[in-house]
Amino acid sequence: MDKFSAHLKKEWKVYVMALWMIGVTGFLFYLNNTLQETRQASAKLISDVDSVESILISTDANVASMKQTVDEMTSKVNSIHQRVRRR
Repeated sequence: MDKFSAHLKKEWKVYVMALWMIGVTGFLFYLNNTLQETRQASAKLISDVDSVESILISTDANVASMKQTVDEMTSKVNSIHQRVRRR
């Protein structure tokens, strides 16, 4: 037992450093898993945003098409309105 305590008194810094390294390694593994989960969540959000953007682009195209149709109809309705007022 005396040899062990004498050895421990001399080499305690080595054991503390080994425990420190094990702790740091464990923390880095935890941090790596957290980063991977964050990346997966980010990829899902990017996919959702891309889907919404695609829907908005198609909606904008539909709105532009409807505006063009309404603009064409407006001139026809105005001419019909003027003919009706003349009678």
